[in-house]
Amino acid sequence: MEIPIKNKLNVKELFRIKRMKEVIKTTNPHGHKEYLEIIYLEEGAGIHQIDFNRFSVSPHSLYLVMPGQIHSWALTEIPKGYVVMIQKDFLLDHPLYDTLFQAFPLSFPNIFQLAETEGIFADIFRNIEKEYVHGETNYEAVIQTYLLLLFNLLKRQIKSEQANPNPALLKNFFAMLDAEFRANHETGFYADRLNTTSKTLNTTCKKHLGKTTGAVINEKLTAESKKLLLYSPKNLTEIAFELGFSDSSHFNKFFRRQTGVLPGVYRKGIS
Repeated sequence: MEIPIKNKLNVKELFRIKRMKEVIKTTNPHGHKEYLEIIYLEEGAGIHQIDFNRFSVSPHSLYLVMPGQIHSWALTEIPKGYVVMIQKDFLLDHPLYDTLFQAFPLSFPNIFQLAETEGIFADIFRNIEKEYVHGETNYEAVIQTYLLLLFNLLKRQIKSEQANPNPALLKNFFAMLDAEFRANHETGFYADRLNTTSKTLNTTCKKHLGKTTGAVINEKLTAESKKLLLYSPKNLTEIAFELGFSDSSHFNKFFRRQTGVLPGVYRKGIS
C-alpha cells in the first residue's frame, strides 16, 4: 500500500494550533506534507507509532512528528491536548529554523515525558492557542517567541548537546545525504560535492556527533531500510535496489551488520 501524505493546512497557511479530537481512534500510517507536527497530550493512553518506533501514550507527553516521518495512533483512552502544525516558512529568520527542520539526524527525540514540569508546558500551549485565536497585533511573533521557549525547555529535558546547532558543513552534509543516500554510500562522494576532504568531513562528524561520516551514512540507510521494511509492499530485492545496493545479498549483509538480524527477520518481527 502507498502511505498517504496528509496536508491539514490550507494554501499559504503557515501555522495552526487546535485541540486534539477527543475520541478513541486507530489511524492508518500516514505522513504530513512538509510541516512539523507537535502533539502535547494532557490525558490519554494507547500507542503512538512514529516511523519504526512504538511509544506508549501517557498523560503529559509531547510528540514531535518531523516532515517525512510516518506515524499512526492506536488510542485506548480519550486524548486531551493540543496539536500544532508549523510550516518551515513560519520560522524564517528564527533561531529554530535550521534546527527543527533538519531531516537527519533528528535534532530532537520524537517523544518527551513531561509529567514533572507539566504546568509550564501546559501554560505555553494555552498561551499559544490564546494568541492564535485572538490574532492581536504581532501575534505571530509572540507565538514564535513561545515556540523558542518551548524548545529551549525541551533542550533542558534531554540534558545533552543534541539540540545545539551544527556547523554549516554538517548542515550541508545532512541536506545532501537526505537527497543522495539512495545512490551514494561513500564518504568521498559527499566530501567532493561539499568541496572539502574526506578527512575534514570525518573530523567534523567525530567532533560534533561522536561518530564517523561512514557511520552517519549507515545510520541513514538503516533508518530508511526499517521504514521500507515496515511500510512498503516491495520485496527485499526491490528494497535493496531502491536503497542503492547492487543485489539483495549485499543489502542483507549490510542490514545484519547494522542491526544484528536479517531484513526478512526484522520485517516478520515488526509486522
